[in-house]
Amino acid sequence: MNQAQQNQKLYVGNLNFEANEDQVRELFSNFGEVQDVKIVMDRFTGRSRGFAFVRFDTSESAVKAKDALNGQPFQGKTLVIDLARTEQREPRPMGERRERPAGGFGGGGGFGGGNDRGGDRPRREWGGNDRGNDRGGDRGERRGFGGNDRGDRYGGR
Repeated sequence: MNQAQQNQKLYVGNLNFEANEDQVRELFSNFGEVQDVKIVMDRFTGRSRGFAFVRFDTSESAVKAKDALNGQPFQGKTLVIDLARTEQREPRPMGERRERPAGGFGGGGGFGGGNDRGGDRPRREWGGNDRGNDRGGDRGERRGFGGNDRGDRYGGR
């Protein structure tokens, strides 16, 4: 999308949750030909998120609508209108993993985890004595192999 096409698209914020696309189209059609109206919906509840995007046929129409309607009331709420911005993403090569933000459920990026357990902490290798309290490298010496060691763990029963 080039810059001229981008200036044809407006962000419409503070939109009444009950507003529909036909009502928004009617409001903006006073300033030029409206090509598209998209009210952004919450994917979990199916309700409006309170903002929309309106695309005009020309950038002049979009600027005219922005100047006229920004700060004006519509269905009981004061509209916030600005030129829409595109999200600048660099395409990533096929097969490359995307970085997840740290935190979430267990640091694994949500349900289902992934392999980056623990967010931004370095991955811990089992068996090494890097912090003084080894968690597995010498367990065989402590507990012994080839026998029932339940007596040590459960009070000698």
